[in-house]
Amino acid sequence: MPKRIFADTEREQLRLTMLEAGFPLIKEYGMTHTTISKITDAAGIAKGTFYHFWKNKEEYIADLIMYRRIVMIPQLIDRDVMEGKRKLGREDARAYFKALVDEEISIYPHMTLEDEGHLIHRTDAFNPDAEKEGAITSGLLQHLDGVRADVDLLLIANMSKILVITSQAREELHEAVYEKTINTIIESILDQIFEE
Repeated sequence: MPKRIFADTEREQLRLTMLEAGFPLIKEYGMTHTTISKITDAAGIAKGTFYHFWKNKEEYIADLIMYRRIVMIPQLIDRDVMEGKRKLGREDARAYFKALVDEEISIYPHMTLEDEGHLIHRTDAFNPDAEKEGAITSGLLQHLDGVRADVDLLLIANMSKILVITSQAREELHEAVYEKTINTIIESILDQIFEE
């Protein structure tokens, strides 16, 4: 059977449709039990179409994580901030980091450490990359007011990863102090970002 050729706009719409279908499935089934068939069924698209975009589920999940970040930003950062008309403070930054581990809007709490390992080994998206991660962290910090002059971008990147990994390992932690643990990590990140 010949490979179907999609117009650019149709291609982007199909991609977005499948990405939109993914987050509710991850929330319900987790990464392991979210199959390509479930994704394409939820999107109302033939299974073979999936492979026009991604070679495996891990590449799809990596793309879904990036997509969810893009979706989260307008929920957390006002347009006037994005346009540089004002900056955010410590409380706003706290809300952003809390959102990274919020089960309703973030994919991370619905993943496990094993899932993270699959992504690292089956895609290039999660290999530690100081330049890329420094740029992402710098992009966040440019929207904040009162950032320390000596802020260590890679330390913030690592601490953000620790926050996410903590949410993924929730079942292995003491539930009675889980929220306190999350809040302590967030406050530590904020202390590294903001001047006293």
